[in-house]
Amino acid sequence: MSNKYPHLLSPLQVGDVLLKNRMMATAGMPHMLQGIEEYPTEKLILHLQNRARNGAAAVFLNFFMGGRPSDPADPDDIALYDAKMGFQMHDLTSRVNIAKTVSHNYLCQLIDAIRYYESVAITMPFGSYTREGPMPGPGMKPGTDGKIGPGGGPDGFHVQDPEKQLEMEQENCMGHPVGNITKKQIQEYIDTTVANAKVLKRFGFEMFSIHNAYHNSLASEFWSELCNNRTDEYGGSVKGRAKLFLDLYDALRQTFGRDFPLETLISAEGPGVNMRDTIELARMAEGKVDIFHIRHGLKDPQHPVGFTSSREVPCPNLAAAAELKESLTAAGIKMLVGVSAGLQDPDFNEKILAEGKADIICMSRAFICDSEYGDKIYSGNAEDITPCIRCNKCHVPNESDAFRSFCSVNPKIGIEQKLGDMTKPAEKVKKVAVIGGGPAGMKAAVTCAERGHSVTLYEKADKLGGQLFHADYPSFKWALADFRDWLIRQTHKKGVEVILNTEATPELLKGKGFDEVIVAIGPSFEKPNIPGVDGDNVMLAIDVYGREAELPKDIVVIGGSETGTETGMYLAEKGHNVTVMTRQGMLSADAAHAHYVVMQMEAYRAMPNFTRERWVKKYIGIDDKGVEFIDENGVTRRIDCDLVVVSGGVKARVGDAAKFYDPAWRTHYIGDCVRAGDVHKAVTGGWAVANQI
Repeated sequence: MSNKYPHLLSPLQVGDVLLKNRMMATAGMPHMLQGIEEYPTEKLILHLQNRARNGAAAVFLNFFMGGRPSDPADPDDIALYDAKMGFQMHDLTSRVNIAKTVSHNYLCQLIDAIRYYESVAITMPFGSYTREGPMPGPGMKPGTDGKIGPGGGPDGFHVQDPEKQLEMEQENCMGHPVGNITKKQIQEYIDTTVANAKVLKRFGFEMFSIHNAYHNSLASEFWSELCNNRTDEYGGSVKGRAKLFLDLYDALRQTFGRDFPLETLISAEGPGVNMRDTIELARMAEGKVDIFHIRHGLKDPQHPVGFTSSREVPCPNLAAAAELKESLTAAGIKMLVGVSAGLQDPDFNEKILAEGKADIICMSRAFICDSEYGDKIYSGNAEDITPCIRCNKCHVPNESDAFRSFCSVNPKIGIEQKLGDMTKPAEKVKKVAVIGGGPAGMKAAVTCAERGHSVTLYEKADKLGGQLFHADYPSFKWALADFRDWLIRQTHKKGVEVILNTEATPELLKGKGFDEVIVAIGPSFEKPNIPGVDGDNVMLAIDVYGREAELPKDIVVIGGSETGTETGMYLAEKGHNVTVMTRQGMLSADAAHAHYVVMQMEAYRAMPNFTRERWVKKYIGIDDKGVEFIDENGVTRRIDCDLVVVSGGVKARVGDAAKFYDPAWRTHYIGDCVRAGDVHKAVTGGWAVANQI
């Protein structure tokens, strides 16, 4: 078998550790994956060991680090850890508490499971320092009511206006001034980090990483010109601002030796940092840090979506990583450079390494959206890798679905520990009909074919894709278009018989010998209950795509859901003057909170012909000249326009779906025809039903 990815799959030595390839699984995990337990559950262990099995040479584990370890092997370290560790990391992706004896054996099991697949376990030691009064920790600011910590909103913010809250979250990422941090506190921070690292090493971790990106640690805030206005040896020049960073790694190096692998996550450029200084920092860190893992200057763009990336430039950090690598190589410095954010395409990743722009590809979503990511690369079937749609619903709790662990395109995520019971092999080959060629129908057809069944898919349109046809039109929907096209390719590749331009009926199916019928006929589209909504100047959102050239200049979109907002952005992108109206306090309230709505908000705010009207109390009516409504202040107003686009949601076609029942076959119902949903619900429903056949 020829190796199409000789650089990506080549081994790499980091200190005294050999990585089996150049792919590293970074810290991001589906939220709520761990649950409330303070020890690694079987669910968490299985997910992380699957990353190792799935090709990751190093697997990052992030933990809840409260309290102190109970192991008395080194009393001095334990006493220091106990006295100085004055904070707790709140992270819903993993609540493992190494202070609890019950966690120790499970943690060892987790590390051993990663090692079983020839991979290395890496984690992040944390440090702290004694504080006086209710001073927020690094990177935290109080809410408007003076409170700090969880409650009232994500990240501990307490505000009434959702958009203001998002702005405060962005501001929070800028860090806070470090001028009042004493030298004693600095030393405590270094000492507790080392003490924590010594405890973690006992469990079997073979590499450590310190998060110094986007003002996420004390060292990164000292490094930032935005936060550091000190005039002592810890401020001013590059050397001064780097002193805490370098002292910390000196302490780790002295403790663990020069061959123990140490990584830093670093913002190459952004608020308070610039590329020139980052290059100088890397040169000063030679011999102290093994890997400079380049991240963005802000946490939101570090998780790129369609608004901040493209097929051609999927990673926002690649240019910075390449510049750093080129500079280090020219200076004869052998430090390794890792690059992350939006890197999933193995061909693109291979090119990065082949061109010497980086040494390591750091990924998270790649290992989430396809549970066979590495297997497909090693076996030469990389074209079968499931594309990530960059929805960011996997990352941290989202207002729209706060209690589930899932991936929109990989139904296995969140239930990996149950797959053995839920997905039994097919007992016999069956003849299956699938009605509808949208994402639910295609996923069902592909899964049935993979299970060995004979599948025929009927689609009334002249092409597959269903509602995802709209992804061809807005520039920011390229990732969703890639996923749709991948599903279409898989449908044909798996041998599904596709019959287009045919609206299937129960009568059409009779006599064809089908054993099972899967109904995925999609929804009907609703108009909101507003006087005048049936006028000639009113269109459904789904109907405007591809028709932008024939639409009038001034358009109002009623309905500020994710669908309505992005329809408005698409029309504005095509040159129309658009106002999106919503009863909510923010647009796209139903979209993923995690690193998505902020970037969407920045994108539409940058559009000069896009405006929004929030907190609408009542829509009085639509006429041929525009929309009359009552605003948040109770004032009756109107917005003049030539066209009103309504995004009122969808309605399940339960009655139409039920007509396909027939005693001659077993009937299944999936997708929007029975339960209005999104890509995640469509894909999961299609996959789940197919696994029952």
